[in-house]
Amino acid sequence: MRRVRIENRSHDLIVGFVAGVEWVNDSAIAIVDLDDRGRTPFVVLEDQDGSGKEEVLHLSDDGIEGKE
Repeated sequence: MRRVRIENRSHDLIVGFVAGVEWVNDSAIAIVDLDDRGRTPFVVLEDQDGSGKEEVLHLSDDGIEGKE
């Protein structure tokens, strides 16, 4: 199991991403935290099939990317 934090400056992109995860979820991924009130909105996912390595990723218009 691992936790992945996904960030973006756009509230709309984060909220849309969360809605997409909820819609297609096969219960292997749970949304454990969502904050779209701060300067950098984020969502934290818990991946039950994951390796255990925690990550912070960036959500762009083209998809999810490693954070630089």
